[in-house]
Amino acid sequence: MKAELHIPDLPEIPVALSPLSPPPDDQQRRTPLSWPVRLRESVVGYLPLMLMVALALGTWLIAKNTPGLLAPSGPAVVKHEADYTLDDFDLQRFDSTGALKVEIQGQHMQHFPDDDIMEVEQIRVVSTAPDGRRMIATAQHGRARGDSSEVWLDGQAQIVSEAEGQLPIQMNGEHLHAFPKLRQVDSKYMVLVRQGDSEFNSDGMEYDDNTRLLTLHGNVHALMQPALRKSVADHNAEKSAAKR
Repeated sequence: MKAELHIPDLPEIPVALSPLSPPPDDQQRRTPLSWPVRLRESVVGYLPLMLMVALALGTWLIAKNTPGLLAPSGPAVVKHEADYTLDDFDLQRFDSTGALKVEIQGQHMQHFPDDDIMEVEQIRVVSTAPDGRRMIATAQHGRARGDSSEVWLDGQAQIVSEAEGQLPIQMNGEHLHAFPKLRQVDSKYMVLVRQGDSEFNSDGMEYDDNTRLLTLHGNVHALMQPALRKSVADHNAEKSAAKR
C-alpha cells in the first residue's frame, strides 16, 4: 500500500506505509517462561548486588588477616632498646653564657629512647658552678638522664665536692643519687662522708652543695677533729640565734 503525504510549503515526499503486524494472541501472552529462563533472568538482575557483596566480603577477609591493619591507631610503643652506643666518650653541656656546666665521661654508653636514659660503664660526672666550685662523681656503673639533670651511681660510687679555701667533702657508698644541675646528692643506703680527718657513717644522707649542708639519717657514727667540731658548733650557734 502506498500513499502520499502532502506537507504545506514543502516539496512532496513519498512515504510508504507497511501494514501493522498483528498483535500477539492471548495464548502467547499467557505462556509462562520456563524455569531456566526465569533463573537466568533472576541471576542477571541480582548479579551487580552479588558482586558488591562478594567484593565487600573479600575486603573484610583481607583486612582481618592482615596483622595490625585493623588495630586502633595510636602512638607507636617504643621498646627499651638502645638506639645508639658510644665508646670512650666525653659529653659536655653548657649554660646560656657558654660556660661549661656538666660533663659526663665513660668507657661505654648506651642510650635508650623510651625513657631518655644513658647507661654508662666507668662513669665520671663533673658539675661546675659559676663561682668555680666543682662536684666530681665516679662509679663503676651509672645511669643519667639525657639532659644530665639526674644521675644514679652504683658500685664504688664516690662524689667529691670541692670549693676554694675549704676542705673537700667526700661521699662514698654503693648507691648515690646526684642532681648535677641542682648540685644536690642523696642516698637511702649506707654512706661514708669524709672532710679532712673527720668521718661520718650513716644509713642515709642528703647534701646540698649550694649551702654545703650535710644531713645524716639513721644510725650515725661520727669522728670529728677539733677544727671541724668547732665549725659544726659555730653553725649550730648561728642556727639557734636565727631562731630567736
